Amino acid sequence: MTAPRSISSSSPRSTLAIHLLLAALVGLLFMGAHADGSYWWSDAPRHALNGVFVKDLVAAAPWSDPSRYAYDYYAQYPALTILFYPPLFYAISAPFYALFGVSEATALLVVALHYVAFAWGAWALFRNWLPAWHAALAAAALAALPEIAFWGRQVMLEVPSLAFFIWSAVLFTRYRRTARPLLLYCAAALLLLAMYTKLTAGFLALAYAGTLLYERRAAMLKDRHLWLAALLACIGLVPLLVLTVKFGQANIQSASGINDSLVSRNSLGGWLWYLRQFPGQMGWAVLAAAAAGLLAGAVAAVRRRGLDSAGGEGGLSRGDLVFWLLWLLAGYLFFSAIDLKEARHSVFILPPLVLAAALLLARLPRPSWQLAALAALAGAALLQTTLLRPVPYVRGFAEAARLVAAQAPRDSSVLFSGYRDGSFVFNMRTHEERRDLTVVRADKILLNVAVRRELGVTEHDLSEDDILRQIQDLNVSYLVVQPGFWNDLAVMQRFERVLAQARFEVVARIPTPNNVKAYEKELVVYRNTAPSGRRAGPRKLDLPIINRSIDAGR
Repeated sequence: MTAPRSISSSSPRSTLAIHLLLAALVGLLFMGAHADGSYWWSDAPRHALNGVFVKDLVAAAPWSDPSRYAYDYYAQYPALTILFYPPLFYAISAPFYALFGVSEATALLVVALHYVAFAWGAWALFRNWLPAWHAALAAAALAALPEIAFWGRQVMLEVPSLAFFIWSAVLFTRYRRTARPLLLYCAAALLLLAMYTKLTAGFLALAYAGTLLYERRAAMLKDRHLWLAALLACIGLVPLLVLTVKFGQANIQSASGINDSLVSRNSLGGWLWYLRQFPGQMGWAVLAAAAAGLLAGAVAAVRRRGLDSAGGEGGLSRGDLVFWLLWLLAGYLFFSAIDLKEARHSVFILPPLVLAAALLLARLPRPSWQLAALAALAGAALLQTTLLRPVPYVRGFAEAARLVAAQAPRDSSVLFSGYRDGSFVFNMRTHEERRDLTVVRADKILLNVAVRRELGVTEHDLSEDDILRQIQDLNVSYLVVQPGFWNDLAVMQRFERVLAQARFEVVARIPTPNNVKAYEKELVVYRNTAPSGRRAGPRKLDLPIINRSIDAGR
């Protein structure tokens, strides 16, 4: 057991004030979010729709054949990815949709609650080594980091997973200091929940194991509670691993090797890639303080002593140093080994860096200087987030969905052709009064796309007459089209020529204003002046994301 370091307790009034201020910071950050259906990142509306699916599944209660229900749901709303990602966030979102309605605002509310829990957890964790207000400012700096705030204000899984992840670390630290088995089981359970939100959070188990091995040596192997906690965690992982193997082949491929990787993991650049992301993720001020703090920690580790902080009031023991360094190094190596690299993936290794920065500033000679420096650090992170990493938006899709919902004949289909299909599909689902409409994606009938175009696309051999026949067979009454979408492909050019026929009337041109570089400038809404009027029946749908085809449809 690691003896607790001496950190003075905070008063209930201070604790309440800190929690309220951290919640207010999250609220301030979310003032920059967009809750009007103007999704930018393609995964975000899919995460939002998956939670709606869970709500609809529970309401429909098709327990005799839930797979058929899921297939038919996908045929109607073809942006569903419920089994492609871990399911916990969607299960949590479902009751919120039931209470507050289906909207991006509801989905963002769920993310915001996780964000608050994450900020509170960061304070509880940092509180083990810093006085209350020092820890509060460090937690504020972490919550305001550009990379975390950028993705944490969209319907994405990073911050929801971080909420469980950080509280797991809190309880693991308390377990190390008290040896109470219940804390160990709870830490393992929370890490499992983090993985059921985003699978990659599991690397922290390596830091747990390494830290306990360092502190307890051979005694660790004789602790039945450690073995039981590990066994229960492994049992709990089985369903998630089965889902991943059965439906998440694209995720496995992303880890093992992809054709369009930014940099090969077999190169030096691959192992330095995440290091080069730190300035954008944290800002130079936080990064410089973190680098200096890490250097101080490394020197202390070499000298085999702890790192004092806050004027000697508390600090890192050697076991603490091992824990935080293993957290950082195991996470860095883990994410570097994955072929698909995106800066958002490594937000899980940012807490050690912020703590390193905070511990360094907490060594200033006067408490007032320490607090001023930490406040400046948090302010610098918030300023960079506000000025340089605003939440992106691409509008127009909610307006297109409203127009179609108001005018499309009952039980007809709406065909969408464009890059942001998930945004249009989710915005269509927000119209509870038009649950009779089916969305058809043009790429599903004209192409076979392996997850994303960069991984491969196959054109279906369809003539203009074939395309028109499919439109009629699917009872398409309206079409929402991004002009020029993938029109370097022959079948998409034939699709554009079909739309030029007199039977397709342009009823609206909807601009797509945005604050990022977007593929589209407008959406064109067409009306099929002679739809078949026959309700579309079941059809075959290719699902390359899970390597199977299904027969689905109402």
